[in-house]
Amino acid sequence: MNVSLIRLFVLVTMVSLFASVARGQDACGPDRPPCDEPHDGPGCLQPQCCELVCKIDVFCCEVIWDETCVEQAGELCGDVYCPDLGGCLEIHDTGGCLDEACCELVRMHDPFCGYGTWDEICVAEAESWCAGTFECPIVPPPGARAEGEPCFERLNDGCGGGATEINATTIACGDVIYGKTTTSVPRDVDWFRLPETRDGPVVVRLETEFPARMLIVTGSCEGPISVLDRRPVDPCGNDEWIIDLPQGEYHLVVEAGADGRSLRSGLPCDEIDPKNPPDDDAEPLPRTYGLHYLLELACTAAPCPGDLDGDGRVDGVDLGLLFAAWGDCNGVCPADFDGDGTVDGQDLGGLFVGWGVCP
Repeated sequence: MNVSLIRLFVLVTMVSLFASVARGQDACGPDRPPCDEPHDGPGCLQPQCCELVCKIDVFCCEVIWDETCVEQAGELCGDVYCPDLGGCLEIHDTGGCLDEACCELVRMHDPFCGYGTWDEICVAEAESWCAGTFECPIVPPPGARAEGEPCFERLNDGCGGGATEINATTIACGDVIYGKTTTSVPRDVDWFRLPETRDGPVVVRLETEFPARMLIVTGSCEGPISVLDRRPVDPCGNDEWIIDLPQGEYHLVVEAGADGRSLRSGLPCDEIDPKNPPDDDAEPLPRTYGLHYLLELACTAAPCPGDLDGDGRVDGVDLGLLFAAWGDCNGVCPADFDGDGTVDGQDLGGLFVGWGVCP
């Protein structure tokens, strides 16, 4: 066989191969059955996985997706979860969901929604994140104080790193803090020490570029650390939280998270650690959200004693709320007027002292 015929044969073979792969890609997509099940017809549900298999076995994407194709998918597609069967706003027993973009967004920040099950938390995350706008860079106002923690260090992460004393940033009434948090290893959790002496409730305002949550905690590194209350904040959100606590030592924690789960991926650090610089060829990790937040603490005047529902008067509704909370407190306990950890007769007497319209 002469050289010209050999070249022609190679060219025809390559064209045929490329055409087969192209046809295989057309067989990949949400209208096909799952990649981990043999089925009549070519291709499968997850485009990334389908294309990986097609590159080494065009039969799977031209003729039929048989048991061999399923085995190859199992070997090649361990990290491919999106899309998958099940609506993104519906709970189902498998990971992933049909809307590929929404699935990838949720899975990148909450990996359990990929390798685990698409549970009620994944559904809530999809509802909050998949129709949102994520370009909301925060500009610190004049007078804001920088948190002062590079995202490759852990200076105010509570009891992290085996600390015996809580590492926290002190925040005073009227402070505005411009901070940053990431999911880089170890995960960044920012602790703030609340004022121990207060005349009334504190108002916490948090504006974030990322999915976040706030926690009120008490305790020491020797244990136990108790979470008294928590509150999620949507990305690009600005939330106000009024907290009425008895006198004592409490910490406010800001972390990447959702209602029910902290986030452990999707928010890599955007600074270079001089002790551990990246390789020159390393590509930056993808990130959808920004990393900054603006935290403000305001202290209010003493509330009207006994006005548990905040309607400006102490009446039968407040009396009912007090009886509903009767007994030992469990967490935040607004009806415990004297701060002794129990709602009892002394608190009932305090309510009757304030009976009527608040001054």
